[in-house]
Amino acid sequence: MATQVSGFKLSAWLLAAALSACAVPGPGSAPTSTPASGSTPAPDAPVATTSLVGTEWVALAIHGAREVTGSKIRLRWVAADQITGTGGCNGFRARAGTNLATLQLGPMSSTGRACLSLPGSQEDLFIKALELTRKARLERDQLILMDDAGKQLVRFQRAAPSR
Repeated sequence: MATQVSGFKLSAWLLAAALSACAVPGPGSAPTSTPASGSTPAPDAPVATTSLVGTEWVALAIHGAREVTGSKIRLRWVAADQITGTGGCNGFRARAGTNLATLQLGPMSSTGRACLSLPGSQEDLFIKALELTRKARLERDQLILMDDAGKQLVRFQRAAPSR
């Protein structure tokens, strides 16, 4: 048995379908398009740490204002959920969350070398900053670690790939 649709009903249905395809999402709606290949995600888009695997970062500043002396403070993503690095003297390894928006680092294990540094030294401040990290964001070739209030703890520059 064939169903017959009047010309008016069919026209109304086609018009409704066409208009719904052009609808503008309301506030709070998630975007439906994805960024073009090679572009950086929108600032609020969650970034998985899998995109950081194999990257190495050199610290530029600790706690926002303190400039890092030398370039020995490094952080490397060895897996989506694991980082390694050096605070300048001691090497460390830690677990890492898998999303930069909710990033937590730790527990930390360190080599425990007897370095000639005092409490409050650059290495000490760096390790404490890693332990306080609760989120991170990428800004071009920089990685910023932040506390739960969004205060910058450490700013890194992407290290040049080793040859």
